Parts: sequence; C-alpha cells; structure tokens
Amino acid sequence: MNEPGRILSGGCLCGAVRYEIDYRGEEASLCHCAMCRRQSGGAFMGFVTVPRAHYRLLKGEITYRRSSDIGRRGFCAECATPLVMDYNYEDERTGIVTGSLDDPEAVPPMLHWGVESMLSWLKLDDGLPRLSTDEDPEFAEARRLAERSC
Repeated sequence: MNEPGRILSGGCLCGAVRYEIDYRGEEASLCHCAMCRRQSGGAFMGFVTVPRAHYRLLKGEITYRRSSDIGRRGFCAECATPLVMDYNYEDERTGIVTGSLDDPEAVPPMLHWGVESMLSWLKLDDGLPRLSTDEDPEFAEARRLAERSC
C-alpha cells in the first residue's frame, strides 16, 4: 500500500484552515455517540480515519480540546468547524470529520459506530453494519485503561 491514493482536500467553514489527505480507501463510519452528536449538533458525525503520514495541514492552525479521557477533538478557532478526532490509542492515525471534506461523497460510510447511543427516532435503512462501542476491542481497551488511571 505504498502507492499514492486519491488526494482529497478539506477545511473549515470560514476558510482559515485547509488540509489534504492521501485517501487510500480507509474505512469511514458514522458515529452516534453522545459526544459526537453534541460536537456536530446533529444526529451523528462522520469520520474517516487515516494514517497521520497521509494527512497534511496546508493552512491555518487546528485548536484542540480534550473531549474525554481517551481522545481530543480539533476544530477551527475562528468558526468552530469540527475537523479531526484523535484517540490516545491511535498514535499513528487521525480521524478526519467527513463533513469537512470538500467532496464528502468520495468517502462513503461503511458502518455505524456507537449504535447503543443512536437516537430512537433516527430511522436509517442503509444496510450498513452496526457496531456498539463495547464491540470495538481497541476502544474498549482504551476506556478500560483510562478508567484505571483515574
């Protein structure tokens, strides 16, 4: 997987932050957890997680805020557009907010994540697999370690 992928660009609403990713078919998901709902102001939030080596900040700076014991979120300080999500247990990868891509259609979701928090009135008949946070072994281990460090 050393061949270049498709370069996708993105950024914030006001244009102060611009980035690009070298997209090589990484799996995208829709997260239904309460934190993502609050961060996005919507019923869920889309992400594609890419190797950090395939992500380049082209313009501006991303402001980070620790949103939990296991991760931090990056956004534009000028317009507050959510841009990235970094988990403590994924040092080599970063989650790009799909909606911040110039062409989010290029990265369709492949699964729903955090479905134990999915809103009851949200009816999606897309046939995508649904995964709870407890079914994700990396996430479950990160949460366990964070609880032990308190």
